[in-house]
Amino acid sequence: MNRRRAVGVAAIGLFVLTGCSGSGQSVKFGEMATVKGERAGTVGVTVIQVEKGSNADLSGLKDASKYADKTPYYVHFKLTKTAEGNDDDTSSQFEVYDGQKQLTQLLVLPSLDAIGDPSLVTRRFERCKDASDTAYKAAAEGQSVDGCAVFLADKETGTPSTVKWTRRSDTLATWK
Repeated sequence: MNRRRAVGVAAIGLFVLTGCSGSGQSVKFGEMATVKGERAGTVGVTVIQVEKGSNADLSGLKDASKYADKTPYYVHFKLTKTAEGNDDDTSSQFEVYDGQKQLTQLLVLPSLDAIGDPSLVTRRFERCKDASDTAYKAAAEGQSVDGCAVFLADKETGTPSTVKWTRRSDTLATWK
């Protein structure tokens, strides 16, 4: 799976944003950027904070050893539905930078574990949960849906200082 998100895999894919080419809106962490939808409408996107995790957070992942030298950072955000909100866009995403270097996004999919016949248990990455596509679609005007995205830094990467909301090569909003 590539970093750009597979359609329908991550609930973050519900984001409905687009805008003009260029640098987009520049806002501070905690402030909302209102961006245009891919085809119509707008949505409010707020990056609340970027939180540093620990490598131990990744120990429960399948093949955890491949993350041994990585530090997770959690981008906490919320989406606010507007009157003309559009929920059909799956091509917008967050990008996180330490000033110059871009961090790698980690998509953590739920897994099903058999615990008996025919019982299954769904395991989720509890440390950081994606925004719910269903909750966003059902939200009334002015309501928000919280979410979180995981980004990984290696030993050479500094502390993230910039988060961008992008579509293809366009930056729609930047939080610093």
